[in-house]
Amino acid sequence: MSNRHVSGRARTPIAAPSDVRRHIFDALRRTRECDLEELVRGCPAFTWNQVFLEVDRMSRTGEVRLVPRKAGAYAVRLPA
Repeated sequence: MSNRHVSGRARTPIAAPSDVRRHIFDALRRTRECDLEELVRGCPAFTWNQVFLEVDRMSRTGEVRLVPRKAGAYAVRLPA
């Protein structure tokens, strides 16, 4: 099976949410809290959207907390 669309552009591999979740937990266990952008850089195997969507899901279930920082920036942390 080809990894290309009809247009010839390569497809972005789709990661299972559990893979993204595991990487997010690993990163937060090391740092306890980090900026969302820093977390995205710490998960290079995934796109910004994949990390953001999983952080959003995890914050809704209480697995992580989003903490507002400066204008429009957020930190992600493990709950106390």
